[in-house]
Amino acid sequence: MKLVACPRCHAQYDVGDCLADAVACPCGAAISTASPVARDLAVTRCAACGALVGDEETTCSYCQAAVTRKPERAGPVCPECYARNPAGARHCTSCGIAFLPQPARTRTDTLECPSCKGVRLVARNLGGLWVEECPACLGLWAPGDVMGRLIDRVREQRRKNGAPPAGQPHNERRATWQAEVSYRHCPECHGAMQRKNFGRRSGAIVDWCGSHGTWLDAHEMGDIAAFVLEGGLEHVPAQAAMAGAAWSLPADPARTAASLAAERVLRGIGDFLAQLLK
Repeated sequence: MKLVACPRCHAQYDVGDCLADAVACPCGAAISTASPVARDLAVTRCAACGALVGDEETTCSYCQAAVTRKPERAGPVCPECYARNPAGARHCTSCGIAFLPQPARTRTDTLECPSCKGVRLVARNLGGLWVEECPACLGLWAPGDVMGRLIDRVREQRRKNGAPPAGQPHNERRATWQAEVSYRHCPECHGAMQRKNFGRRSGAIVDWCGSHGTWLDAHEMGDIAAFVLEGGLEHVPAQAAMAGAAWSLPADPARTAASLAAERVLRGIGDFLAQLLK
């Protein structure tokens, strides 16, 4: 992983596979892809959780992760303070910032909304992660694994703050129910996206392209965040909860296409049976 940070908005990008000398951030800044000169700085933070660690501690008192004092050169370099970090670090061991890289954006054209014909998406920053929003329907396009990173932030908030107080009413659903099943097309590759009920029982139906990202209708991100904060991802079968599978989707586009075709066949059979039973 080769990290760089935008000097203007501080969004992070992984440019390990980027061949260009610079990449453009949606905020308008140009970011050099040159490797920063790594520095061997004092370890003051846990690489796993970012908590403060003492000078002599070998284990983080907060998350029990091992504290590495002399990281190997293969580890990531912090894009802010340029400290060398151990391989697999999630936080800088010197300044403590979280490593939250996004895919570097190499395209210069804008994308068309999957729901509103002819309307172009515009960039929007959600806590340091860039998504694209439709100015007409307010739907959101989360490229790559940005959707997963947003959910990780909500889950981390729940871990820190705990469950909502007993007796607190659940947030009401804000997203509009879809009266008819429709398969939207990915704004990047234009292939049909797979529909999935987030967390299996949230009621928020997201559209997902295995190669490029996730589409959310207006207010669906808020509904999903409320579902996660209320513990919606903690009450799924153990085998589904492993490795985040309770909310993430398969990363094989061919498998996704096959699942999509199967769903359409089953839906067609269901419609046929419904006609016979009328």
